[in-house]
Amino acid sequence: MTAFGRRLPLRASFLAITLWAGIASQVRADQRRDYMLHEFIPPGNYALIDYFGTGGQFGIEHRGRIYGPANDYTLNVSTLVGYPVGQVTGTASVRLLFLRLAGTIGYRVVWRNLSFEPGENGEYCSKCDRGARRAMDPVLGSGPTTDRFFTAEGSASIYAPFNDWIVFTSQLAVRYEGLQPRSYDWFFTDIHDPGVMTRSETLLFFKHRDLGGFAPYLQVMWLPRDGKHDTEVAWGFNAVTRLGLIERNDLLFLTFLTRPGDKYYGQHAYFSPVRALLIYRMQLDL
Repeated sequence: MTAFGRRLPLRASFLAITLWAGIASQVRADQRRDYMLHEFIPPGNYALIDYFGTGGQFGIEHRGRIYGPANDYTLNVSTLVGYPVGQVTGTASVRLLFLRLAGTIGYRVVWRNLSFEPGENGEYCSKCDRGARRAMDPVLGSGPTTDRFFTAEGSASIYAPFNDWIVFTSQLAVRYEGLQPRSYDWFFTDIHDPGVMTRSETLLFFKHRDLGGFAPYLQVMWLPRDGKHDTEVAWGFNAVTRLGLIERNDLLFLTFLTRPGDKYYGQHAYFSPVRALLIYRMQLDL
């Protein structure tokens, strides 16, 4: 999503492992550390507060039941402000047992926008690799340009628990972004044109009530470029646990993806093709 330092993949992994090991005995015993993978959020009104190093997100969410306790709906409005971008979004979703259908609309302002010219010899873009982007976008310097555009996304996701230790999740999403041609996407850390993109995400979580969850992660994206869609495959892992800084319903989440050998993919403050993000979330009853 955003650049947090040149060595965040290693630092974030080390920090996450340290936190997992160091506070295991301190978390309150009245809620599982894998609660986010074990149970659905009950009906009610909630405030969601996220912190991710160089920014944060605040959301208001309403959840209600439909056709009995096995199905529910969710309405959410949120705003995000971070180092490179700000955005507001509205989301509505419905869950039918283990299937969730969702729709989101949003408006994004990118005040550190990076757009590129076409490359020579048939290359998609010129001077758009990570090294060139670092030179164009110094961490402490001013942003090159600003972009503003609408976004929209529809998705279908499946949550399939096999037993108390294994959960399979999969999501297929179709997304529209009206960004400038050949622009760097701070959220997905790749470069693409405006238009419709498709995203598939598959995870197999291994979880434990005293530890949290860990999942191998496969992401496949079909990105609009020069009038066609290019396929991009990345892999890595997600890890999540309850941190226990508040009485209930907080979590620490780490996502890590990589595309070895791809000089264009990833957050350009790093010296490797990775997308890594560490998030702390609090869910508060209203």
